[in-house]
Amino acid sequence: MSLWSSKVSFKDHYVDDTFPLVRSAKLKINKKSVYTPLLWLGHLPSAQPHIWNHFDIETIMVSAYEIIRNRRVYEEICEKGIHKYLGFDGLVIMDSGGFSFQKKDSLEVDPEDILELYEMSKPDLGVVLDHPLNPLENEMKNKDRWMKTLQNSDLMLKNGKIPLIPVVHGYSLEDLRNSCNDIKKIHENPPIIGLGSIVPLIFKCRGSKKFKNSVNFIIDSVRMVRKEFPDSLLHVFGIGSAKSMHLMYSLGVDSLDSMGWRLKAAYGCIQLPGVGDRYPLNKNNGRPSLSKDDKKLLDLCECPICRYKSLKEKIEVLDSDFKSRAIHNAWVFMRERDLYYEKLLDGSCFDFCNERLKKGFFSKHFNYALQEVVHQKLG
Repeated sequence: MSLWSSKVSFKDHYVDDTFPLVRSAKLKINKKSVYTPLLWLGHLPSAQPHIWNHFDIETIMVSAYEIIRNRRVYEEICEKGIHKYLGFDGLVIMDSGGFSFQKKDSLEVDPEDILELYEMSKPDLGVVLDHPLNPLENEMKNKDRWMKTLQNSDLMLKNGKIPLIPVVHGYSLEDLRNSCNDIKKIHENPPIIGLGSIVPLIFKCRGSKKFKNSVNFIIDSVRMVRKEFPDSLLHVFGIGSAKSMHLMYSLGVDSLDSMGWRLKAAYGCIQLPGVGDRYPLNKNNGRPSLSKDDKKLLDLCECPICRYKSLKEKIEVLDSDFKSRAIHNAWVFMRERDLYYEKLLDGSCFDFCNERLKKGFFSKHFNYALQEVVHQKLG
């Protein structure tokens, strides 16, 4: 059906014994290959730091919204191509920017505009221009958004010249299953499928009457999409924090993205393995600063910023400099992904995830995810 399926292949490489849906697979796009699970670090095209100049990474994501709204950047990227513009030779996803456009209450861009940008800038993957759902809106408005997404999907998947990712949405399991079936009518077995409209369920829906438990709904949604598209790489948009990635990967998610490394740095926060947001110095403002145990973790950090520095020097530079925090955070994010991959292949994935998630917000949700694993094994 589409023009580009032959450019993408996705084949299982390793399937975990403990988590039946968990796997590592080889994703090949043109002549580039990577092994899942993946983490795509979100990058602002015209901003620093360029993480790949500080340590090796294979995957980044940029947004068409950030490119289109800056005419000079748009013209330069279209002239040079996104890889040359960034000086990055790894894999690049260009997101359509639907979520960012929607913040202005309407998408002031057409799918043809996005296709033109994709074709001229030549990312390795593009994303269909979708209209993400809003959990605070009524059902009719969200259905209208899905129909617009479906129309864009039909047009773009049939006319795209680069590999494109269709995205499913739904705030009930019935609606989500229907959206999966809608996409199958356009492309029965896409190499990659995306799940969107997830981020607001974590930040906007705690205590909402619409969802008894919004994070458990995310878990059920991931399972459904994984089963509806068992041979497709599953990418879940915007939920790849240093802790949430482990919950998502343990559900069988193959690919995540996150701008959190940069956003947290902008707020003055640093990341540490298995720990939530921390501020380098205690400024008596009620915000979580480094505990004794946190300082032990930081003292062991070998990121490009922390390497060869004393603990005192690390704290000082991370407190004072955004760029240093951003590089440190990005390194922690990628190191957590790499550790998960290592634990998956050596068979200790369950123990690793349990250790990372046993404290904090995601603990009870990991337990919920495990219930399904037990049911599957008993069945």
